Amino acid sequence: MKYLFQRANVLTMKTDEILYLTDVLVEKGIIVNIGKNIPAENAITIDCTGKYLIPGLFDAHAHLNTSEMGELFIANGITGVRNLCGTAEHNVLDSEIRDGTKIGPYIYSSGPIIDGVKAIDKVDNRVYISSLQEAEEAVYNTINDGFRWVKTYPSIEPDHLQRLMETARDCGIKVCGHMSYPVDAKTLCDWGYHCCEHSSSLPRHDADIEYLAKGGMWFCPTQVVCETLPDYVWNGKQLNDLAYYEYVPGPLREFWEDRNKKIIAGYKKRDLRPDINVVINRGKTFMTYSDQYLAGSDTMYPGIICGFSLHEELYKLVTLYGRTPYEALKSATVNPAKYIGLEEEKGMLRKGFDADLVILDENPLANIRNTNKIQAVMQGTRYYDRKQLDAILNHVRNLKDEEFHFIAPIF
Repeated sequence: MKYLFQRANVLTMKTDEILYLTDVLVEKGIIVNIGKNIPAENAITIDCTGKYLIPGLFDAHAHLNTSEMGELFIANGITGVRNLCGTAEHNVLDSEIRDGTKIGPYIYSSGPIIDGVKAIDKVDNRVYISSLQEAEEAVYNTINDGFRWVKTYPSIEPDHLQRLMETARDCGIKVCGHMSYPVDAKTLCDWGYHCCEHSSSLPRHDADIEYLAKGGMWFCPTQVVCETLPDYVWNGKQLNDLAYYEYVPGPLREFWEDRNKKIIAGYKKRDLRPDINVVINRGKTFMTYSDQYLAGSDTMYPGIICGFSLHEELYKLVTLYGRTPYEALKSATVNPAKYIGLEEEKGMLRKGFDADLVILDENPLANIRNTNKIQAVMQGTRYYDRKQLDAILNHVRNLKDEEFHFIAPIF
C-alpha cells in the first residue's frame, strides 16, 4: 500500500532545514521519494498543508512493563523505545508489534539489570554476580537471550566489573547503566563503558564529566525522573496531581502509590537531599563537550506517565539544559537511531528509510512543546490518524482492571 503525504513542511533531521510544501511517498513501510509534486497514482493521499512532518520519536530510556504502555507510546508519536531491563516477554511483545498483532513501539532492549551481591534492596528480576565466572556468564546470557546491550547497576565489585567489561568487549556488545560506586568514572570510560543513564549518575567534577564526553561515552539525562526525588520525597508532590493521570490504570496507580511510599521512606531514612540544579549542571557540562546524548523518560517509574513524559523531557532539555529545539528533537530521533545502530534505517526522513513519522500541527523548531500537537502517526505500514489516536487514548483511559496486566516487573 502506498501513502502520499502532500504539501508537508518536512523536517528531515539531517539539518535544521525545513523543506516547505514537500511531498513524501511511502510504499510498503519505506520512504521511496521526497520532493515536489510527486505523482499520486494508486496512493492514499494525505493533505499535510500547514502541517510538519518529523521522524517517529524514540523514548531512549524506558521500561515497557505494563499492557497499556504500547498504546500510549504510539499515541504520543513514539515508534521505538530503548528498553532498559529486558525479559523474554519483551522479545515476544516486540515480535507481536512487528507482525501487527499488538500496538506499540519497536522494542530495542538491554538484558536484565546486572548488579553485585552487595547491592541493597535486591529484587527477583535482576542478576547478582559474585565471581569472575558469573560476570562472564551474565554477558553470555545477555547475548544468548537476544538482547542488544548489557546493563549494569553500580554495586558490582571492581574485578568483577572489569571482567564483565572485558567479556562484553570481546563479544562485541556494549555496556550501559548507572556507572559504578567502587570504580571511578574515568576508569569506566577507559574500559569502554558505553552510556551513562541519568544525570544523577554522572561524576561530581566537571573535569571528569569532560573526560567521559570527550572519551566517546553516551549519556541519557532522564531529567523528568531525576526530579521525582525532590518533588515527592521532600516537596510533598502527590501522584494524583499529575497531568495525564487519567491514563494510569487503576492497578498501576495502586502499585505506584505503594512503591512511592517505600521510595520516600528509604530516601528520608538516608536523608538524601540532592540539589536538582547540581544534577542539571552535570548534564549541561556533558553537553558542552559532546552531542552524544539521548532523550529518555524512565517511564514506568512512579510519576512518569508513559508517552507524555518524553515530550516533557524534550521541554526540559530546552528550558533547563539549554538545548535548541532542533538539538532536543535530534536526541529523540537521530541520536537514538545512531546509538542503536539503525542510522541507515531510522531517525531521519530520507529516501530508503523506514516510514516511521509523525504529523504535527505546528512547528517543533519554533516551540518544542509542539511535539505533542500530533495529527497522525505512521509506523512502517500502519497509519494512525487523529481519530484513531483519540480512540487509543480513550481505550486506555477507560481500561478495566481485568484488562490490565504487568508484562514484566520493574522493581
